[in-house]
Amino acid sequence: MRRDRLDEEELLVNGSVGGQSLSKQERQTLKGEAEEINQMMEKAKNKPIKE
Repeated sequence: MRRDRLDEEELLVNGSVGGQSLSKQERQTLKGEAEEINQMMEKAKNKPIKE
């Protein structure tokens, strides 16, 4: 994932969305999901490409 995209997501997770502020639990949930996706992407990068 591009580093600037992670920064954008960090802003969305920590900022307000649609004029509504996210609760601490909602921010933690989104951060956890983003971390899981990032880990899956890193694993996928290391797998050989099957043809």
